[in-house]
Amino acid sequence: MKTIGQNISVYRKQKGLTQEGLAELCSVTPQAVSKWENDASYPDIALLKPLARIFGISVDELLDDGEGPVTRLVPAVPDISKMLLRLRVNGADGDKVSINLPLKLVEMLVGDGTLAAKLGDGKGSDWLKSVDFSQVISLVSLGVTGKLLEVQSADGDLVEIWVE
Repeated sequence: MKTIGQNISVYRKQKGLTQEGLAELCSVTPQAVSKWENDASYPDIALLKPLARIFGISVDELLDDGEGPVTRLVPAVPDISKMLLRLRVNGADGDKVSINLPLKLVEMLVGDGTLAAKLGDGKGSDWLKSVDFSQVISLVSLGVTGKLLEVQSADGDLVEIWVE
């Protein structure tokens, strides 16, 4: 797993900057930059945007841990008929539930208002009734895919909603 310090070092070198040069651009000491790159400390949160601008990247790329983007915006609007809505629940008691539905079906169920009734019986699925699936469809129609939601319930269940 990559660290922010490793990312700073890589992007600094790609830009041909020394630690002193980056320190000057950020109004910090060269020792501060050295500490960032050695993971002894982290840049102040107010420096994340300026660092990203200096490197010509996004803050997400600066903070990327190497596991890839969790949510992304694709340039072309995806074909909803070829996509899946994935609901994953990792129960605090060890139970795991995965539901994979064609997104087109979800869109139809949202249209007639029966999605929550189709997916849950109310027992242990109260979280489902609070998800606005029409907003999920709207996000996908704008090109947003990946992990859209992660919630930990009061009883410790971890709920994730993905669109792939």
